[in-house]
Amino acid sequence: MMLDIIANNDWKRPIYFSGGSFDRAEYIWMKEYLQLDGLVYKLVPIKTKNANAFELGRIDTDLMYDIVKKWEWGNSGSNIYHDPQTRSQGLSFRSNLARLMEQLIEEGKMNKAEDVITITMTHIPFEHFGFYAFVEPFLDGYYKIGDKTEAHELFDKLKTVYQERLGYYAGLDRYEQEQRLDDILSDMEAYRRNIDILIRNDDKAKAESETLIFNEFLDRFTHFIGAEDQEYLSNPQGIDPDLQDSMVLDSIPLDTIPAVDSLP
Repeated sequence: MMLDIIANNDWKRPIYFSGGSFDRAEYIWMKEYLQLDGLVYKLVPIKTKNANAFELGRIDTDLMYDIVKKWEWGNSGSNIYHDPQTRSQGLSFRSNLARLMEQLIEEGKMNKAEDVITITMTHIPFEHFGFYAFVEPFLDGYYKIGDKTEAHELFDKLKTVYQERLGYYAGLDRYEQEQRLDDILSDMEAYRRNIDILIRNDDKAKAESETLIFNEFLDRFTHFIGAEDQEYLSNPQGIDPDLQDSMVLDSIPLDTIPAVDSLP
């Protein structure tokens, strides 16, 4: 049925696919011929190699920007109760807006990129929607558009989340920490990713001071890489085998932070 529609449509009417699926069959094996238009994917006669399984299609930045500017947000940015389903649905909005922002920056359209960041931070507020890993592109985006003040403010919010979580884990006994090891590692890695964003954007002074703080938190969990824990760490029954390569988290040496002649 769908193949018949496409064969006879002759591009006279647009054909759209909703997001949310990563199975090639859901897109009748045309995943490389999609264009992201807001929250839907339009079938286009332009082949675009998918960056990964989660980022499909090309982006016409001017078209998508106009679509995004017309979105009605209701009370999403207000101080109401955001239930788990609402927060989960916000992922599609936030991730698609991040893709648009990144493409606008790549094309040098900094004013539009700034608009997209403002829309995201206003209507999908950090405080209400969670899923903090999906906020990281906007931290980088603030740097790219030259707004270091907002970048620092957002970084401080993110690091507070991870510090509070890691502080809680550090207060648990050894057995309870082992039961939450996946969560500890995930938060450690997320915390470090945010510092890496500072480093990549040559924010040397901020990166150095934050690295010292990060390493202090890391030191609270060094017992997981001690000799007595090697058997536990290598035991496939105790942890997800896919995590084993990332179990040992090293402190960030300050000499790996690149020197810069001047900060942006």
